[in-house]
Amino acid sequence: MSKISKPSTSATVTPTVDATSIARCGIPAPTANGRGNIKLSLAPDAADKMAALEKPLPPQAQAILYTLDQLGGTASQADLIKALDDSDSVLSTVQTSTRILTFYRKGLLAKGLLKAGV
Repeated sequence: MSKISKPSTSATVTPTVDATSIARCGIPAPTANGRGNIKLSLAPDAADKMAALEKPLPPQAQAILYTLDQLGGTASQADLIKALDDSDSVLSTVQTSTRILTFYRKGLLAKGLLKAGV
């Protein structure tokens, strides 16, 4: 079995060390809000899809959908997080709402319950 050889060049400059290197390494430049500007929308048939699921969604995922519905069905990710952080929110957790949304977002998109756009 062959061994992996030692790199022959020095380490590359990372964006965390030199912000001007971002363009050179192919990593997009950070934005002020990051993913916060992305609009999330409930699927038009989200309630029907939830009822048709074989296994019910976890309460935290349901809280995300409920809060988005209360915001009119469409909101920026930053606004959704702010609403989930509100003291009147139905989200009950010791974790941050950002972490909860990050965890469930991909699954809710895959199930067709959410739609993402700019």
